[in-house]
Amino acid sequence: MNVVGYGAFVGLCLVVAAVTKWLDPAGVAHLSRQTGLSRKKGWAVLLVALLWTFFPVLAGADIDDGKLWVATAAVGGAGFFLTTIAAGSLDEYRLLERVPYVEPRDVSSSESESVVATSGVPETLPGSEADEFETPFSGRPAVHTNWVVQRRDRLGFREVWRNVAGGVRSVEFGLGSGAVRVTPGRHRVFSSTERTFTVDLGDTDVSERVATFLREHPELPSPDESDEELKIVERFVPADDDVTVVGTVEQTREPGVVRIDGGPIDELLGTHTDHSVSSAADAEAVLIRGDVDHAKYTMHKRVYWLGPAGVAMILGGQLLSFWFSGASLSALL
Repeated sequence: MNVVGYGAFVGLCLVVAAVTKWLDPAGVAHLSRQTGLSRKKGWAVLLVALLWTFFPVLAGADIDDGKLWVATAAVGGAGFFLTTIAAGSLDEYRLLERVPYVEPRDVSSSESESVVATSGVPETLPGSEADEFETPFSGRPAVHTNWVVQRRDRLGFREVWRNVAGGVRSVEFGLGSGAVRVTPGRHRVFSSTERTFTVDLGDTDVSERVATFLREHPELPSPDESDEELKIVERFVPADDDVTVVGTVEQTREPGVVRIDGGPIDELLGTHTDHSVSSAADAEAVLIRGDVDHAKYTMHKRVYWLGPAGVAMILGGQLLSFWFSGASLSALL
């Protein structure tokens, strides 16, 4: 039983993870928003995944036996990511299944303090700026954007893309000719669209939108002072297509107008309040791209497709790693 080797591999990976968190806080924050995990729960899931991945070493596998068993063990580790995504979607799936669906124009003040689901094409509200309903870099119609900027960096003898900044941008929007208003925030977002593109700052064709955004954020390279190439990743909820909103109804001061301002707090892995912009750290509304039928299908896939696939990878990858490495449970005795 190679306890020393087992502990060394797990410890080394934890050190690498800690260094990565220190060097790439934007990337870690982006991953945290995707999974919905807080710092403590994220570290807990990572530790369990590492203990499982390197378990063959404890059972007698030799790291010099070849790389095949290491690769299959890594498949099991990747299964933890899929399982975490599925588990983090379970509360929202159950919420969408149990709350009533109400057309935007039929949501009334009598449902105040109750949780409903409604959907429709987002509408701008009086006083809203047009560019607020667009992604910050590409100008795509959107009500919610989660963005990351990457720059080229050298890692040993290789060039890699390293995250340098990231953030969330959302806007207040209406549904049903303004009958429902949705408060902006760092919502729990599912099934967003993704667009990735590169920008050469040394090129005179850099769009004014991108140049302006970079100038307004001092942590990012300025097109006036740099000729670097940047990669931009935008994940967004389109404003020109249906979006389903699940949350708590509140009556506004305007007759016939209600607001969806928040939603129930997750009970399983969900830690959405860690990302909330609410001063009270309350959970915010759930946004799912598409109408309610598409939203239910999306959440069903995340729970019942990703979940079993992740569990299969966890068990199957470990079984294959034992097979290829010659490890045996008897070595633990």
